[in-house]
Amino acid sequence: MLDDDNISEDLRARILSLMYVMYEHGIVDVHMGGLMRILGVPNEDCGEWDDKVMCLDEDFAKYMQEIQTLPDIPSQFLH
Repeated sequence: MLDDDNISEDLRARILSLMYVMYEHGIVDVHMGGLMRILGVPNEDCGEWDDKVMCLDEDFAKYMQEIQTLPDIPSQFLH
């Protein structure tokens, strides 16, 4: 889902942020359809993700910490 070109960068960032909060509170198995519903994605779009679970581990936490420390350059777009 996070690789899907059809979702906006804003939604992708919100998904990652929420997953990081969940990880920080000890939730390491994330039901993707449920997560999308929490973010307000229509139910009919979430259905295809109801059988997907993402396991968050130390590598995920390390990745999130690294992207939070990237320099903020307003004229540079991240792809």
